[in-house]
Amino acid sequence: MTLTGRGIDSATGYFIRNSGGLRYPSAMRKLPSAFRAFIAISIFLSPALAKAQGSFKQSTGALHCLWKAQGAGSIVYFLGSVHLLQATNYPLPAVIESAFTNSQIAVFEADVDKMEEPAEQMAMLSKISLPEGQTLKQNLAPKVYEALSKHAAEVGLPMPMLEQYRPAAAIMTVEVMELMALGADPQYGVDKHFLKLARDGGKRVIPLETVDFQIGLLTNFSKDEENLLVEKSLEDIDNEKKLFGEMVDAWRTGDSAALEKMLNKARTDAPSIFKKLVSDRTASWMPQCEKLLQGPQNAIVIVGAGHLVGPDGVIELLKKKGVKVTQL
Repeated sequence: MTLTGRGIDSATGYFIRNSGGLRYPSAMRKLPSAFRAFIAISIFLSPALAKAQGSFKQSTGALHCLWKAQGAGSIVYFLGSVHLLQATNYPLPAVIESAFTNSQIAVFEADVDKMEEPAEQMAMLSKISLPEGQTLKQNLAPKVYEALSKHAAEVGLPMPMLEQYRPAAAIMTVEVMELMALGADPQYGVDKHFLKLARDGGKRVIPLETVDFQIGLLTNFSKDEENLLVEKSLEDIDNEKKLFGEMVDAWRTGDSAALEKMLNKARTDAPSIFKKLVSDRTASWMPQCEKLLQGPQNAIVIVGAGHLVGPDGVIELLKKKGVKVTQL
């Protein structure tokens, strides 16, 4: 799991695929608008997932990355999301589809409708671009820039295409292209699947974060944090090509302990970045989660799996407040 893979989500991912400034290779340009918002960075947005997805549908484990919280007069489900899957991964396990069907409210991380507004896309372009006169090379240490250039070349991205963008946006773009080169497809992501069903079924859709907030995740790092983010993300891309089966199996079987172990590397390698991208955001969602638990309608909250597990994940935070939570 890359560092960006643990925290940056739909709005940031959406913009990078839609900005007019980047002229992508044909694989990127052909993305249909209906699902390009969902090339998002989540706990498993890594080259590992793209190759390991095929075993998902065959899971016979008793548990899933899904929890049921009992509210005052309603049930709130929490589903750990994988933003890229393959057609062969469907149908999803019946217990997951049933939780969605049983919910009148669907909660996602980002305000996708807002992302699709042309004015909002122009604003996003401005926010992830470097100040006039600055280049990506000037904002990265020489070794980090060299490593980023190497990975960009491997996926067909000449560095001049990335020079105008902030380091976090640049590394995210390279990660996405790495995934696409390996065959990952956001069309079959969990978010995409359930957002369409929610809209078609007339469910109430609630975003947890604004577009401005998510774009801010790319722009509010110090220079040292930007260099660390790029450096560690590139290291993880290389490592995860060997460990993809272990990661996907943990998600597929709802192995919270294994997921938390994987997150610990990011927590240790870059604690300030982990706090911004994961812990702080998770904590900021708790008031909305508690509100849902007090409401009269069932709901399902679909977020990156990394936000659900661990001592500062949604599940443990709810338990500390006395909420009864059961893994399904």
